[in-house]
Amino acid sequence: MLNHRNDCRGCHSRDVVKFLSLGDMPLAGGFIREEQIPQEQKFPLDVYFCRNCSLVQVLDIVPPDILFRDYRYLSSVTRTLREHFAQHAKELVSDYRLGKDSLAVEIGSNDGVLLKPLVDLGVPSVGFEPAENIAKVARGKGLDVITDFFSERTAKAFAQKRGKADIVLANNVFAHIDDIDGIMEGIRLLLKDDGAFVFEVHYIADLVEKVQYDTIYHEHLCYYSVKALQALMNRYGMEITRVKRIPIHSGSISVHAKKKGGKVDKSVAELLRLEEKLGLHGEKAFMDFGEKVELKRDELATLLRKLKSENRKIIAYGAPGRGTILVNYCGLGKDLLDYVIDESPERYGRVMPGVHVPIYPPQKLREDAERPDYILLLAWSYKDEIMKKERWFSDAGGRFIMPLPEVRII
Repeated sequence: MLNHRNDCRGCHSRDVVKFLSLGDMPLAGGFIREEQIPQEQKFPLDVYFCRNCSLVQVLDIVPPDILFRDYRYLSSVTRTLREHFAQHAKELVSDYRLGKDSLAVEIGSNDGVLLKPLVDLGVPSVGFEPAENIAKVARGKGLDVITDFFSERTAKAFAQKRGKADIVLANNVFAHIDDIDGIMEGIRLLLKDDGAFVFEVHYIADLVEKVQYDTIYHEHLCYYSVKALQALMNRYGMEITRVKRIPIHSGSISVHAKKKGGKVDKSVAELLRLEEKLGLHGEKAFMDFGEKVELKRDELATLLRKLKSENRKIIAYGAPGRGTILVNYCGLGKDLLDYVIDESPERYGRVMPGVHVPIYPPQKLREDAERPDYILLLAWSYKDEIMKKERWFSDAGGRFIMPLPEVRII
């Protein structure tokens, strides 16, 4: 079932070195019910650096059918993401002069968080979304969604039937793909000669600077630098024309690429220089990162055990994929956390993968007769949004715990 590759998926070099092992982990999105616990699986989670193209990656591959056919993540649940993609849609329409005669295709369109504002702006848009339950949510909004994985085969069939795309989009999904070659062939085939490929991915500089080990999981096969992306695009006759750092998911980049021959913005060279300065084109920075990860784990686990020994009640807020990795790597189970609350109805009545702490709707916090003393922010990248929403908790004397980038009580 598990496939381990021995070469870099970005450039196919075999000169890869492991710098971090998180041990055997459950699937980050594997939110199961109590009765399914005996069938839960765990898989090794190790991270490698390619000395040739500098791509950071996971080389143990869980089959996509296991990861994505039944998916429990809804992008539109988070206000920050809704607002971000509404603005992104406006910028895309303006930058690329999209209109009623254009065609936008999104890879991994989730519940339509970007498709919907594009359609509302008059741009014919189609999504590829393999998770049937999520695609159903998007269709309920009147969106055109194909329930399948995007590949060279499906792109070819789509182009023959619907024509080529003015813009291909992929947000927080390009890093989820093992067969990058198949995806890039599909994009090149589907895209018009003057079209653009625009995508967002976690940025390796933010991952390293903020010690974001919790964003490393089986779905996230790649952790991109601009250098690694540049090498990949060049292999397919494309080049990065613009790149911008954005705050989404605690540090991402928005990347614009076109078939070669376009004007390249200075932002590309600027981020390449930053990466060089941070040492992200060599392996030492990642070996150092591995050591910091262990220290962060021990610091958080020690704090929670101390609070629990003082008979403090602790719950967790948010059940994102990164939360799964954090609670498992740090050993935060039912002995430390009473329960988890989350906004997504897709997770209610389920448990946190691996540690099996129950997940409830947000009203559980307000209705709890024995109010918690502390809330661990598993969705810490949305700290401001959560703390504003739950202001009453801190006004009543409750405290929040930030697990990253620094372990602290606020």
